Order: sequence, then C-alpha cells, then structure tokens
Amino acid sequence: MLPRLCLTTTLLLLALSPGTVSERSFVVDHKDNCFRKDGQKYQFISGSMHYYRIPRPYWKDRLLKLKGAGFNTVQTYIPWNLHEPVKGQLDFAGRKDLFSYLKLCSELEILVLLRPGPFIAAEYEFGGFPSWLPTESKTISFRSSEPVYLKNVLTWYGELLPMLVEYLYHNGGPVIGLQVENEYGSNPACDKVYLQTLTKQFRDILGQEILLYTVDGPGKGMLDCGTLPELYNTVDFGGGNITSHFNLQAQYNSGGPPVNTEFYPGWLSHWGHKFPSKSRTATANKLDEMLAYGASVNMYMFHGGSNFGYTSGAKGNKDASVFEPHTTSYDYDAPLSEAGDTTMKYWDIRNVNSKYGPVYDVPKNSTKKSYGKVGMMYWGSVLNDTFVSQCGSRTKNLKPLSLEENKQTNGVIVYTKMIDEAGTLIVGKVRDRAYLVLDGKLLITIKGSSSNVSIGLMPGKLDIIVLSDGHINTGHVHMDNPRNYMKGITEPILYNSELLLNWDVTLLPLDSMSCFQNFRHESRGNQPFLPGSIYIGQIDKTCDSTTDTFVDTTGWGKGVVFFQTQNLGRHWPLAGPQLTLYAPGPFCGGSEKNSTITVHIVEFEQPADHVTLTDQHNLRGPIDHSQL
Repeated sequence: MLPRLCLTTTLLLLALSPGTVSERSFVVDHKDNCFRKDGQKYQFISGSMHYYRIPRPYWKDRLLKLKGAGFNTVQTYIPWNLHEPVKGQLDFAGRKDLFSYLKLCSELEILVLLRPGPFIAAEYEFGGFPSWLPTESKTISFRSSEPVYLKNVLTWYGELLPMLVEYLYHNGGPVIGLQVENEYGSNPACDKVYLQTLTKQFRDILGQEILLYTVDGPGKGMLDCGTLPELYNTVDFGGGNITSHFNLQAQYNSGGPPVNTEFYPGWLSHWGHKFPSKSRTATANKLDEMLAYGASVNMYMFHGGSNFGYTSGAKGNKDASVFEPHTTSYDYDAPLSEAGDTTMKYWDIRNVNSKYGPVYDVPKNSTKKSYGKVGMMYWGSVLNDTFVSQCGSRTKNLKPLSLEENKQTNGVIVYTKMIDEAGTLIVGKVRDRAYLVLDGKLLITIKGSSSNVSIGLMPGKLDIIVLSDGHINTGHVHMDNPRNYMKGITEPILYNSELLLNWDVTLLPLDSMSCFQNFRHESRGNQPFLPGSIYIGQIDKTCDSTTDTFVDTTGWGKGVVFFQTQNLGRHWPLAGPQLTLYAPGPFCGGSEKNSTITVHIVEFEQPADHVTLTDQHNLRGPIDHSQL
C-alpha cells in the first residue's frame, strides 16, 4: 500500500480543511493521499480524446459518450504545430478551436486535463513540433535547454498559456491540471534545467493554484530523469503489477494519490503491420483493479479519431534510418471507434465505471451510408502548369533544399533538372520516397531507407518527385539533431562525381482540393502511369451531412484521398492494413456541394478505375511490410 505521509509541498499553498478551502479548488492532499475537489476527496476517471482528431460538429456527441460511460474528465494534447504552422501566425479556427472545446466541456460538466507539450508524441506529425523549428538553427537540439530551441518554446508558451488562465478550475473553468513536457524520462538528454525552465514559465503565467504534473513509465531510470520535486509525478502503463507501479510512483512524491496518466485499452498502428487489438476483458478487469485501489486513471485512448490530412507521424530512430509511418486511422482499438461508435469494449468499461460513479444515457451511433462505386478518371499530373498555378508554387534551389527549408511542411516536392549529357546520378538521401522520372518515364523508386542510390542517365528532363510520409514523433529518441528528420532531398546529388546544381523546384502542399478548379482533362493516351497522377470521380447523389461513409481504396497503391475537397489523409493499401478512410458527414460541405459527391485521389504507385463509398470500415486488410 502507499505510505501515509503527512507532508504538504510548496506546490499547493492551500489549507485542506473544508472550512478554509476556496470555493473552487482542485489540489493534492499529501496527507490523505488523494485529490480534493472543492475540499472533497475526488477520483478522476478520465479518457483521452483529442479535439483536433474529431470533426468539430461531433465534439458534443463524443463528449456525451465519454460522460455516458462514467468518465468525469477528458484529457487532450495541444499540438504546437497545429496552432503555429507558420512561425508567428497562430491558428485556432475550426477543428483547431481549443477554447470552444474547453467551453463545451464546461457546459457538459466534464473536467479537463491539458497536455501542452511542447513534445506530445501521440503518433502525431513531428510529435507536435512545427516543421519550421529545425530551420531556426543548424545546431538546434529539441527537448533541451539549447538556447534557440528554448527561446522558441517559451515564445509559444508566452502566447498559449495566458489564453488558458480563464479556463483553469479555480477561475471557473474545467481545467484541473496541466502536464509539463511528456514522458521526458524516456529522453536520454535528462536535462533538468529544461524541465525547471518550463515549470517556471507555467507557474509565472498560470499561478500557484493549478496542478502541474509529469508522466513517465514505471521505471526508476525514467522517473529519475522525468520528474521534479515541485511537480506532481505520475506514471503510465497498460498492465503489470499495479501495486509495484504505484509504490514506485509514490517514491517520487511527498504523498498524494496513485495516478495512471496513460492506461492503454488498445494500441497504435503502422502501415505494413497488423492492426493491433487488446482484449476487452483484460482492459475492463485492469481498469476495475486500479479504480478499486483508489487510483485516478486516464484511458489513452478513449476515442482516437482520425489523422486527417498529413497529421499522422512515424516511429523512427535517431538518424531516421528506421522509419515506420503511422496509419491515417487513429482508431487505436479504443472503446469508441474512429467513427465514434460504441463497441463491446465500451459497454464493458461503462459497467466497470458504474461501480465508482454515475453513468448517463449514451447517444446513438451515427448512421453510416453506402453510396456505391465512384468511377475514377485520370485528370492530369500534379506537374501540370495549370494545377501548379492553382495549388502549388515554383522556386529555384542552387542545391536541393529540404521541404522545410522551402517553407513547406508536408505533401510533395519536385526537383527538376535538364540533363545535358549521359552520365551517372548518385542520390544521397531522400525522405521519404522518391520517384525518378526522365522525359516522362519512371526510372526508379527510391525508398527512404536507401542511400547513395546510383543510376545511369541519358540526356533529358529529370524530375525527382519526393513524397513525405510524416515526420517522426518517437519520444525515446533524443532529438539533438532534428534536421535528420527533414523531408525531401536532404543530401547532395552528384552527377558524374560532381555536385548537380541549379534546380527548378515545384512545391505542392496538397492540403485540400479547394484550390483545384477542374482544369481541362488531359489525355494520357498510351503513356504509362506516372507518380503524382490526379484522378477524379463524381456521382450525382446527395452527400448527406448527417451520415458518415468510408472511402474504400482497395486496388489503389499509395497517395492521398480527398472527399468533397477535404483531405482525408494518406492511403496505402499496398502496405495495409488500412483499406478504407473515414469520411464524416460534416465533410459533405454546404448545400451548394451536396447535390454531387466528388472524390479526388493523387496516386503515386498503382491506379485503379474506381473507389467505393461504403458503410463498413476496414482497418484489418492484408499487410505487406516490404512496401515500406
């Protein structure tokens, strides 16, 4: 059992007797080893659910399903790159509107735990770091007290944290705590000055009353590096001996409640790997065991949602020689599916939670609709001049610069050069996939795991089309050289042993297809398929914004899918296991778009003649790891 220590740290300068506690307070009682909310003992039962992975019109439905299952708290990350994609330009619009999400939580009487990073992991693009950050300095080192990195982090927090003050619990809002960094003990840097600097800014801006906490795995080495005595230190785990885990946590606090900040009911998924699953019975039993023990628990994830657009990250190592991108779906085998449907696991968990607090009526699952086949017609290339003028831009590089150095985050970058004489081309390093095209003919596909690829060329127009599969988000990697993770051509290109200079560069973010004005269809004739081909399909059926559907990409290769101009994310059925992409009803758009349904695909490897809009989600298709 946990030791009954009668200590109160300077973290919370509050008397804990009911007669003197402030009207609204959420504090750690270091004597009775519990949380106290408004003076009363409190056990939070929380579920992770990220506002940016859910269509905004569905926020309320998902939160009510959380509350209906007996959860009293929701936990979410705040990705820096989501809100500052361009340095100095903050964006909290639409699905990014954190503050409307917090207001909705308050209206529904759901408490909130915030995780503002700056590193969030979360299988999310670059672990939440902006793509422009590595370009700030050639010696920048992430997650450390390195000056350039730290200055940018503190500037971001200087914008974000003041906007959160009104949402803190003691100020009348729903936020009961904020996490400082994220599993920092897994980072080999072990930079305590960095953690202390972040903590000081949190306190300077947010004040002394709000709970600040850390989370690390239940290992001594991780807790040694990831904790500070002035913070409340928690652990995360999916199984094992809970008494051992919580006793270890207690050694890093002067009293207080046991807390599992990430209890895993499922797991993350990668392209080319079997979709993971976890026993519903084992999940429910472990949750019951922890709640009976008196622990406060956050379930990661209660509802995973979707990595719309290019927001999925990747697993990797320090020099990015290991690179395994995450799927577009963030279903996570969670109690609430990617499309927000209750599962058998959900109802098992609800039964457990009902033993420890109230449960409520659960909203019905949304209707899923099958619209049938949509024929897909070749429409042209992403290198078509008209398409580039509408949806991209062109520039010049002396030496090939990365995507980020060309001020683009994701999507496609094309390097073009006229080759005047026969010779040998050596491509040093590309990330993540390059297609070499000479005079309209595909010569070779280079995977990111390859380097110093050599190929003979004849004179002609060379296009090197490079596709990003997402930035690494792995937390155990010390990002002391984050430039290793930049995309595009990242090492010099040689031709006949000399640097090949003076490149024309085409930048294609492909964030959406709202830019696409349906330029005249190109005739491909007998020409072979080339990477970066655009296909478009339309059916004269009403796109019902009250129902969801799924785009089945079976038969296609690798690329990006757009539904009613919205970027649903990457497809890669050649690798599997995800075959369908979630197209939520709100993506149907306004009434002017509802009379037809339009699908665009930008394909890089294998075209097909149709997609199917189905009412069934398929995340467990065949896998082929060799595609990576």
